Amino acid sequence: MTMSVQSIDRALDIIERLSTNRNGLPVGVLARELGLHKSTTSRLLQSLAKRGYVERDHATGLYRLGLQFVELAGAHLDNLELRVEARPPMYELSQRSGHTAFLAILRDSEVVYIDKTESFGSLRRYSIIGARAPVYSTALGKALLMSRSDAEIEELLAGVAFEPRTPNTVSGPAELLDDLRRSRERGFTLDLEENEPNVRCVGAAVSDYRGYPAAALSISGQAERIGDDRLSEYGALVRAAAEQISRRIGYRSRLEH
Repeated sequence: MTMSVQSIDRALDIIERLSTNRNGLPVGVLARELGLHKSTTSRLLQSLAKRGYVERDHATGLYRLGLQFVELAGAHLDNLELRVEARPPMYELSQRSGHTAFLAILRDSEVVYIDKTESFGSLRRYSIIGARAPVYSTALGKALLMSRSDAEIEELLAGVAFEPRTPNTVSGPAELLDDLRRSRERGFTLDLEENEPNVRCVGAAVSDYRGYPAAALSISGQAERIGDDRLSEYGALVRAAAEQISRRIGYRSRLEH
C-alpha cells in the first residue's frame, strides 16, 4: 500500500510536534493542534509506531518519539565522523595510487558509497555517492564480508540472487567464499572486472573500536592501469590507508592495548 504525499506530510507534522514535547501527547491533542480528524491521527500514529518512530505509553495513553530516531541519528553521526576522519588517508591514497578512492558501508546485502576522493590524473569522474552495489561483485563488499564466518556470510546472502554483472562475476556463495579465503590470506580484496567491464578495484576493511568492520575502502581504475603485476603494491597501499582510518575512529590492535 502506498502512502500519499498528504499522508507523508501529516506524519511528518506529527513527528515534528512530538519532538517539541518530551512527555508525550494524547491523540486528541495532536489531532486538534494539527487540524486532523482523530481517526486519521490515530491511524498515522499506529503506522509510525509499527516502525518504531513513535511509541505509546500504555499507562497514560500518551505518544512520544520512539527509539528509531535515536538509532538513525546515531548512524548518521557515525557516518559523518567516519567521513571526516577518512578524508586525509583517502586523499593521500588516491594521490599515491593515481586512482579514485571510495569509502562504503554495508546495508543489508549491499554496499552504499558514502565518500570518494579522486586523483589529479584520474581520467574518469565518478558521481556515485549514495549509490548501492552488490557485496559479492565489489572489492568493497568483499572487504566488509572478509572478517565474518562462512555461516554468517551465508546467512547474510540468503535469498540474494547472484546477478552476472560481467562474465567475471562469482556465480554463487561457494565461489564467493573461496574468493574470500584467498582475500584473507593476502590481506585485501579484489574486483577483477567483476562488477563493471574494464574496471578493477582493490579493497580493505576499516575497523571500529571493537575491531568490527565499520566500512570498507577501495581504489578503482581502468583494468589496464591496475595490472596483475601491481595488485600487491596497491593492496599494501589500500591496507595501510584503511588501518590509518581505523586508528582515527578508535581502533587499537591487541599489540597497542
